[in-house]
Amino acid sequence: MDKYKVGMRVEIVGHSDGFWNSYYGAKVLREYIVEDADLKHIRPDPPESFDVNYRLTVGDDVDVYDRDGWWRGEVVFDELDDELMVYFPYIVGDDSETFGTFPYDDIRIHQEVKQVGKGFAVGYGV
Repeated sequence: MDKYKVGMRVEIVGHSDGFWNSYYGAKVLREYIVEDADLKHIRPDPPESFDVNYRLTVGDDVDVYDRDGWWRGEVVFDELDDELMVYFPYIVGDDSETFGTFPYDDIRIHQEVKQVGKGFAVGYGV
C-alpha cells in the first residue's frame, strides 16, 4: 500500500449492489485495511476544483453528493435557477431513484483518478 500514506485523504469506490459508481471520503489511518476493501477500490481524493468559471451543462459527466457519498451521473437538464437535473445510469430503480434535481453546491464534474508511475493523473468527465 505504498502509494497511500497515513493521513492521506482518499475515496473508497462503492462496489457492492446498490453502491456501484459511488465514492465515499475516507482518511488512511494505518497502512492496512480494516474493512474488506481491495486496493483497486481506493483512490486519492480528486482535486478540489477545476475551472471555477466552468458552467455544468447537459451531457456533462458529474458526481452528485447525496446519501453520504458521491454518485456518478449525467446532467440532463440545466435550465433551473440554482439546480441541475441528473440521471444516474448506474442505479437500478424507478425514476425517483434514477433521476434527481440537486443544487450546484452538491455537484462536481466527474474525475477519474488513475495511478501513473508513483503519482496520479486526473481525467475529467471520463
